[in-house]
Amino acid sequence: MKPVISANSLSIVGMIILLNSLTIQCKGDPKKAYSRNHNSAILISTLFNHRMLLLLKGTYATDEPLAFDEYSNGSGQLYQDDSGSGTNDPAFDLTNLPAAKDLPIFIDIGEIRISTQYQKGIASLTQIKDAKDSKRFWDFIAPERQVYCTLPPYSAGDSTCRKTGLSKMDDFLSGKGAVYPSNGPTSETYGDSAQQNDATRNGVTNGTQYYYTGVYLRSILTGFGRENGGTIINTFFDNTQIFGGGVNIVPRNNFNPGTDDATKTTAVPQLFPLFYSVQAGQSDMTIRPGSDPYILEIRTNFKENLMVHSYVTPLGYVDTLVGFSDWNKTHNGEPDMGGNLLTRSRIIYPEFASSLEISGGTKSIPHYYAVYRKDEQDFFGQLPLVSSPVKQGVTKIKYIHEGQYRLQCRGDITRVDGNPETIVRETFFTISPEQRKQTTQVSLTCP
Repeated sequence: MKPVISANSLSIVGMIILLNSLTIQCKGDPKKAYSRNHNSAILISTLFNHRMLLLLKGTYATDEPLAFDEYSNGSGQLYQDDSGSGTNDPAFDLTNLPAAKDLPIFIDIGEIRISTQYQKGIASLTQIKDAKDSKRFWDFIAPERQVYCTLPPYSAGDSTCRKTGLSKMDDFLSGKGAVYPSNGPTSETYGDSAQQNDATRNGVTNGTQYYYTGVYLRSILTGFGRENGGTIINTFFDNTQIFGGGVNIVPRNNFNPGTDDATKTTAVPQLFPLFYSVQAGQSDMTIRPGSDPYILEIRTNFKENLMVHSYVTPLGYVDTLVGFSDWNKTHNGEPDMGGNLLTRSRIIYPEFASSLEISGGTKSIPHYYAVYRKDEQDFFGQLPLVSSPVKQGVTKIKYIHEGQYRLQCRGDITRVDGNPETIVRETFFTISPEQRKQTTQVSLTCP
């Protein structure tokens, strides 16, 4: 079990490292220390590098996500798309289909970026035309490649995943969050006048407002694949052929079902990057100045939404694979299956955050408590700010800042596919500045 680092200890360690860095800078030529920038950017960057913790979560829920054994309302079996004739998926080949907990999963992440450039990010990155545009738009906070994997590993010998990825995958899927190696953001000013105006409207007068995050997914391999009566074994991951069978589902999920070739030439692939954009009413991507440690949490509904699909290949074979639930963009046998993986990012200041205790729950696997900012308008195109499966009696959620909120009881009811698409009921609550680091109680019957 990894040690838990408290916010206070993070703050102390950060200050010690800052003091050491200042001492090193002072020993040398001050002109050389500032030769790359004619301001204090180097010292500010040093401070930021040791106050941010970047966490990547692969769960709809921020707290205590469902276990794989709870899949399909407790059966533990992977969800299956509608199949058969007509507009459904072609008939499945389910030979040797594993239970959800036994499905091998391998993830190759190239890097993670964030941005303050509001105007340039409108229209889902289609305004980024070349490498210069990209460099100006993004803050490259986490350029180190990471590979996560479950057991059994994809290689009998030494591999990228054996070195670091087994524990990272567990953290990614458990709700704890995988710590991603990162440098702190370097932006110190607003990106453009429109952003400044928008930030002022949202009450941001002291700090840097970020609007976008991007997780660059190079490959996602799910360890089940069937074609023409046999196992698909010609798949490579991390330069290794996967003889146990599997499919890289990134190409299948980069575009919505039915996307034509002409559209693909101008659209940005949905998983390179997995793109989050701050929407109306949201207020959780501001980094304040100073030395308070903070967490940048980026999450996606990966774990709860694995589903069996099929499609016809250009050679006329039927491929059966495990992708993501088509709860949002209906898949009817097309090669493209995208539009169903959502994301959400937030900045957490542990020293200023409160906890939430929700009473009135009756444990029901398909039901969740989901929290949004009160003025949010999009409840289906992005993940909730925080969420947890409903527990018997009291459901606990950590890390929520002051503000006005909407609490929903949501259920995976209309179609059991891993996504709680039905809003059963809702209520509102407020966390005041005086409730910092305290526990707020709110009641909502669910289901």
